[in-house]
Amino acid sequence: MFLLFLRTLLVYAAVIGGLRFAGKRQLGELSTSEFAVTILVSELASIPLQDTAVPLLGGVVPLATLLAVEVLLSCLCRRSRRARRLLCGNSCVVIKDGVFDTKMLRILRLAPEDILEGLRIAGVTRIEDVRYAIVETNGQLSVIPRAAQQPLTPEHLQMQPAEQGMPLIVVSDGKLVHYNIRQLGQTEESIAQLCRERGAASLNNVFLLTLDDCGNVFLQLRDGGVL
Repeated sequence: MFLLFLRTLLVYAAVIGGLRFAGKRQLGELSTSEFAVTILVSELASIPLQDTAVPLLGGVVPLATLLAVEVLLSCLCRRSRRARRLLCGNSCVVIKDGVFDTKMLRILRLAPEDILEGLRIAGVTRIEDVRYAIVETNGQLSVIPRAAQQPLTPEHLQMQPAEQGMPLIVVSDGKLVHYNIRQLGQTEESIAQLCRERGAASLNNVFLLTLDDCGNVFLQLRDGGVL
């Protein structure tokens, strides 16, 4: 029983490490080759777990080989457009100027209902408002509305709003997040001083503190108060 427990931990660590090494794509963004690798990895990982007579290397070596091939193919796709088209395909325009491309729909084996569902998800209800609708290589639908249907921006109104950076958590549940503090070029002392300036008695009283590179701050105390 202990041997099976140990084998499970080792295979799990190998799968997680291999997938981390292969990349950070989410499941909804997998290409055809990446999806195939994901399925095969799950099958290969289960073999040494189900049959203890199979050597552990009998499961780990195929996993490593499969993930190495996927990494090599990814590098090849970055260097060769022809290889990328072969493995990942091309983006396909299915609506242009409010008109469906029926030939492209037949090639992709999609029904108009599939595209309409994607339009609704994108917040578009009228087909005639669509300038382009594109099925991307990962299967997602990108929608570019006509200029008259695009939302207004501060630039259109000749406004100059303050810049917003990417907020990073620097204090979480009373504990400093040192990596994010270094990313922002701050120090522990400067974060503690910021908390005091905002009215927090100490770091232990802070539930969440975020800071971005533009100086925007969000601070919430443990009791729910926002400073």
